[in-house]
Amino acid sequence: MAAVDLETVIPAGASLLLDSSAVLAYLVGLERTSPLAVQVLDDFVATGRNPAGISAVTVGEVLVRPFRTGPAAVAIAEGFLRHFAELEIITVDYAIARESARIRALTGMRTPDALIVASALVAGVDIVVTNDRSWPGAVADVAPDLRVCRLDLLLE
Repeated sequence: MAAVDLETVIPAGASLLLDSSAVLAYLVGLERTSPLAVQVLDDFVATGRNPAGISAVTVGEVLVRPFRTGPAAVAIAEGFLRHFAELEIITVDYAIARESARIRALTGMRTPDALIVASALVAGVDIVVTNDRSWPGAVADVAPDLRVCRLDLLLE
């Protein structure tokens, strides 16, 4: 994947919500989509090219593996989550919980995924960045204006 390809899919100025799978690809660094996740976070978000957020649900999902691994891994993950200043953490409030219920009712998405998509909708972001195969169809059903960038598809 050439950098210009990802720059076309995610135009400068477009606001992003990063799904747990994209954040984990960035942090783990060994996944097939890790180079693309690094480009999104380091080249687009950290530089201010694209404003971005993550759901508080993503915080919970990202910390599971580090807690299983040990304190050093937790410190690394929390360092990223707390100090990557360009990432806004979107808390789950009533509006997001309500929207996630609507999404689940219409699509059958799992609760964590519905909460993350609801966070994107309530926050009014332009693009959700994910590796989740089920998202494009489900998101199109509930929010046709919200674009989904599946990093894994960009490698095919």
